Amino acid sequence: MSREKRPWQTLSAHRVFDTPYLKVRREEVLLPNGTVIPDYYIIENRGWVGIVPLTADGSFVLNKQYKHGIGQEVLEFPAGLIEEHEDDPLLTAQRELMEETGYSCAPEQIELLSHMLANPTGAVTRIWWYLARDVRKTGEQKLDPAEFIDNFLVTPAELLNLIHSGAFAVQGQIAAAYLALERLGILRTTL
Repeated sequence: MSREKRPWQTLSAHRVFDTPYLKVRREEVLLPNGTVIPDYYIIENRGWVGIVPLTADGSFVLNKQYKHGIGQEVLEFPAGLIEEHEDDPLLTAQRELMEETGYSCAPEQIELLSHMLANPTGAVTRIWWYLARDVRKTGEQKLDPAEFIDNFLVTPAELLNLIHSGAFAVQGQIAAAYLALERLGILRTTL
């Protein structure tokens, strides 16, 4: 039996939660087969960026940070939400890199790795991943009050070991790591 592939029709939409960090709307939707779902919830945000920082000597800068949702520390690249006044994800990437690590690089050393979607079933969240080459420590961290981030350097081989051991385990971060390793010529694809 063939399934209809038409978009769902929104019959009504209401914002049920609205803060600077989280917005949720409830929709009543009509499916192509005539089924009505009275309470489909969607998380809204402006999206976020992540940046894969690489030093001149070929080490990646990682963050170690407690994440309350999971209740444990995680290893990840610098990343953050696009703020209301930011229209260019690249500017957010540069800001987040400096805020979370104190590192920066020349603008021509940053390139887009990928544009991704996070949870397209229940969220309007777009993610821009950048590779920043030749990053240097040029300042100090400027962390938000709820952030406690330790930075450290790892080689590409150490990053792969962290991924394979499960210590570097955030899914979008892993995708960005592999994209960066491929872009840098450290991993090669065979097609």
